[in-house]
Amino acid sequence: MTSAPIIVAIDESAGSAVGWAARTAALHHAPLHLLRVLEVTAAEGLGLGSVLTESDYERLEEHGRWLLEAAALEAATASAEIAITTELTPGMVAPTLMDRSEKARMLVTGARPAGTLRRALLGSVSSALARRAHCPVTVIRDGVVFPPDTRTRPVLVGVDGTAVSEPALAAAMDEAAARGVDLIALHAHDNSAEDPGTDDYVLAESLAGWQERYPEVRIQREVANDRPERSLLEWSTGAQLLVVGTRGRGGFTSRVFGSTSQSLLLSVECPIMVVGGE
Repeated sequence: MTSAPIIVAIDESAGSAVGWAARTAALHHAPLHLLRVLEVTAAEGLGLGSVLTESDYERLEEHGRWLLEAAALEAATASAEIAITTELTPGMVAPTLMDRSEKARMLVTGARPAGTLRRALLGSVSSALARRAHCPVTVIRDGVVFPPDTRTRPVLVGVDGTAVSEPALAAAMDEAAARGVDLIALHAHDNSAEDPGTDDYVLAESLAGWQERYPEVRIQREVANDRPERSLLEWSTGAQLLVVGTRGRGGFTSRVFGSTSQSLLLSVECPIMVVGGE
């Protein structure tokens, strides 16, 4: 049976994401699918209400094919062990990727932090995918520099003691096992508990059973008395991947996602994986 692919959304910000996704696909023995969605926006130099000519379509398609060819070459350079496919399809980016997420192992997107337009696109596309996709979504800043020791760094996961953490913990354990590195499980709380042992108990309860399921992964438990997004951002500087949860297709998304995951998407430097749950 064919393994579910890791899908990379290809645009001008996908450079760093392609190599990361290729290496991750190799670790999970999964195929890599590079997808360019041909959505006509003002970014292509066409104003609202403009009528596209045949030459306009040809120019956009040619640019899309060029992006895919460059991405395929980069992916093959990053890992020669994986099957790579490419696709150019018309449509709207977010709905198309949302639909493809139903049969994907993971969606990977790039992001350019500079400029209000890029920040707006990050908020509207990546944030929508992170909240509602049917598979984990990993966002990687374009141009991010991976230090020489990146592959030996731990995977970091945010644990809040609720059901939201469960899918994130599962994904984080899977990634740590595939990479052969430690897992740091961080529970952060911005108010001091009356009983200092309460946070330790929450963390212990959340992690119950995981060590038995992944005996090869060394789990490091950490508690921080600070806002979750600030604590995760600080700890992520020493991690190769940050994993957080969000209640994707229902529930109190404005609090769970808006206060932590959304903030981290706009500021974290290492790859961030957002894992949804019902």
